[in-house]
Amino acid sequence: GKVVNMTEMDRPQDVYSGVMEEVVRLVAEEAAKDLDFDTEAENLSTEQKKALKNNRAAKLVDGLIDRGVVKRTVMTSVYGVTYIGARKQIQEKVEEKLEEKGVDVDDIEHQIHGACSYLARVTMDVISRAFTGASENKNWLTTCARLIAQQGHPVSWISPIGVPVVQPYRRSQSHTIVTLLQSIVLVNSSDYLPLHKQRQVSAFPPNFIHSLDSSHMLLTCLEMERRGLTFSAVHDSFWTHACDVDEMNVALRDAFVELYEQPVLERVKEAWELRYPSLEFPPLPEKGDLDLNIIKSAPYFFQ
Repeated sequence: GKVVNMTEMDRPQDVYSGVMEEVVRLVAEEAAKDLDFDTEAENLSTEQKKALKNNRAAKLVDGLIDRGVVKRTVMTSVYGVTYIGARKQIQEKVEEKLEEKGVDVDDIEHQIHGACSYLARVTMDVISRAFTGASENKNWLTTCARLIAQQGHPVSWISPIGVPVVQPYRRSQSHTIVTLLQSIVLVNSSDYLPLHKQRQVSAFPPNFIHSLDSSHMLLTCLEMERRGLTFSAVHDSFWTHACDVDEMNVALRDAFVELYEQPVLERVKEAWELRYPSLEFPPLPEKGDLDLNIIKSAPYFFQ
């Protein structure tokens, strides 16, 4: 909880900078390596080729990595960003930095692609070590979604505030109608179309997290109403009058603790087991030891 400001601290923590610093360290170490073999030899082993590839990739991106390079990947990692997605995010930023240095990125497109592939792997490895619990939860959600989708069912669940959610992803059919004036594309998105199993699986972790975030928002809204205070929100941006911000901070912390003191994953698993008795869902991830009540005195939580 420390890296995301859920505990008492003297100053706010920046998770993006924390990941960046570790990535910078690892890349610098790799770039500084003195390879103990002839890099120009034609008969390099598989391991030597891999070492050479990583070394050259590190040399290309060393000195280019800042908070912005890793931010999007960190932000989307627990929502299920793929390795390819991470590489694209990172490559976009790296190319911007190379262009600022006057490098013609088109001339070294292949090298940039390889270097950003390496950098994406390093970044995702650092993230997985920094957020072990989040990664385990994401993997559990993904595994369960795959089991359900393989049976031909859309993934569905009930949010902590009782809202039923059904993922709509199906293999929609499109038909193009050509007229003298234009072409019109009609899309059939019926619930009777075949399930898009891959999207059902990949979209579930972020959608589930969004359902928890929205539950927290509504619980905060109800608590603010109970206190007779004005409240407005867009996603995770909560507003009230300036004179009531301190009280809103108390309300949103109380709502957060109320939400996550519930056995959220346990209830989802129990509902699935009742609905799909033939499926064997994996055991729940092990819980951490963070005392949620510490959040109530965490000054930089939700800021």
